[in-house]
Amino acid sequence: MSEQTKPALMPEHCAVLAVDTIGSGGNAPEHLTGIPVLVRRLAEAALHAVGISGDAAVDEQFTGDGFMRTYPSRFLPALVDMVNALDGLLTAHNQSAKPEIRLRLALHVGPLPRERGFYRPNIDVNRLLGAATFKHVVEHCQAHVSGDRFTTALVLSEGAHKTVFGGDYTRSVDRHEFAPVQIKHNEFDERCWVRVAGVNPKQIVDATAGVSPSETPPTSADQLATGWGERSINNSGTVHGHQLSGDGNNIYATPNVNVSNYVGGTNTGIQAGVVNGGINLNRGQR
Repeated sequence: MSEQTKPALMPEHCAVLAVDTIGSGGNAPEHLTGIPVLVRRLAEAALHAVGISGDAAVDEQFTGDGFMRTYPSRFLPALVDMVNALDGLLTAHNQSAKPEIRLRLALHVGPLPRERGFYRPNIDVNRLLGAATFKHVVEHCQAHVSGDRFTTALVLSEGAHKTVFGGDYTRSVDRHEFAPVQIKHNEFDERCWVRVAGVNPKQIVDATAGVSPSETPPTSADQLATGWGERSINNSGTVHGHQLSGDGNNIYATPNVNVSNYVGGTNTGIQAGVVNGGINLNRGQR
């Protein structure tokens, strides 16, 4: 009797979580060494809040100001819920202590061997976390959301999103909190799903409108120079001197006016008391 042929097998699916601190390098030098410990402590507290014990991860890799962890795929719903718990913990921390911590997170699911190596799920989760489009969404939302509300930005791969929301698995995070965003980073190119604390999904979609997923969106400095993107300005009170406004071709001066206005989109107005020198309202010139 011939020996039984062994079937072709694949590794068990795992949920891969990657976490990175937003703007960690901009902190004061005395805070830098404590950031990894602080991020780990806050993450552990959030994981505990959703019932994930410290020994549930099957692998962990330290990434400087964050980490990458692998969990059995059955923990995927709890990992999504964990972000909601993390929002509350970060809000409380940022209101009472320094440095303030805000996090980018990525979640992916795929077959992953237990031994460490160079595997597709690990590569893909890092493509998600480091994608220019995702970073642009984070930067845009951070600029338009009050500091105490902006705590986390989470990107789910298409596979993770389908898996976790294909049934009634999550408890505190809903599918309607996510916006579809096309992510392209090197060889990775697929529709993904982004949730930003305190941000309506439509705002996330608007933030990526007109931006090709394969290009690097403008930085904040570029946006100020070119007028790209949305800027919102609220002001009120008396302008002593002259209020100057215009459309880039004509300038109108009104002395000593009371103003209460909202400017959405490109701002081509100036309010000032005394102006020395010329004024150029042309976009894209410095």
